[in-house]
Amino acid sequence: MSSLAGSDFLERAEAARRLIREVDAAELQSLLTSGAELIDVREPQEYAAGHIPGARQVNGSALALQAAGILPDRDRPVVVVCRSGNRSAIAALELQTLGYAQVVSLRGGLLQWGELISQPIPAAG
Repeated sequence: MSSLAGSDFLERAEAARRLIREVDAAELQSLLTSGAELIDVREPQEYAAGHIPGARQVNGSALALQAAGILPDRDRPVVVVCRSGNRSAIAALELQTLGYAQVVSLRGGLLQWGELISQPIPAAG
């Protein structure tokens, strides 16, 4: 992806938010309990520093290319997360465009997860 701090990126994220559904941390917990797939689109080093248990790390820039292999059921609920909700909004829109029927983004990203439920769990090792 382009610069994460660039205005073009933030404009893309805001535009994506208008076309996707976002959930809060409480709804995320409910979706996970119901068997939703959790995709973390942060960089590997961010994921290694801490992530939601059960999350699968996939670089946001590669998600569209890898989606069919890692998410074969386009009807299964998918929750996309990142640090602040920008990358996940863009990734959720990409998945939606690919035909995934129940894809959502965590509003506010892991910053919200930490504040409302618990701290992200550091990776082992």
